[in-house]
Amino acid sequence: MISTLALAFGVSADAFTVAIGSGARRDKHRAVDVLLIAFVFAAAEMLALVLGWSLGHAANSYVAAVDHWLAFGVLGGIGLKMIWESLFAAPADDGKPAVIWPTLALTAFGTSVDTFAVGAVLALMEDNLLPTAIAIGAVTFLMACLGMLLGRAVGNALGRPAGVVGGGVLIAIGGAILAQHLGVWA
Repeated sequence: MISTLALAFGVSADAFTVAIGSGARRDKHRAVDVLLIAFVFAAAEMLALVLGWSLGHAANSYVAAVDHWLAFGVLGGIGLKMIWESLFAAPADDGKPAVIWPTLALTAFGTSVDTFAVGAVLALMEDNLLPTAIAIGAVTFLMACLGMLLGRAVGNALGRPAGVVGGGVLIAIGGAILAQHLGVWA
């Protein structure tokens, strides 16, 4: 149980960080927006785990060859977009919807790529999938909610620069994933 929770916290760290950036971009998020964003992150993590589990070891070697580049590209692109919008675009509360679904889906996908590989490893270990998937979903949901709330506090304190910081964090997460998979960091 402890290792399952540790795994859940480990794979939810990216979603937590991204949620901080998302929360910092707006002065206010309705409670339903926070819950929807957290749900999308949790669902993406669970789906990635189940897909990784289903495809197992055979597909893992193919996905492992490109997953780090995919995560870097998606997170880096969204991070650059956040920085651009923070520096040059109108404030986020200018009547635009709080949840931009394509961006949210891509971000959730980008943060869950590593969970796919975790699922494949769990398939090799013949570990029980259901408790792990539930733990990952629940922890990711809670961490994303907390990240959104923390991001809102940071955003209110820092204003527009918080979006630049959030974008930089996304780029850093993508870069860290890339560096780790390329062997730059052990």
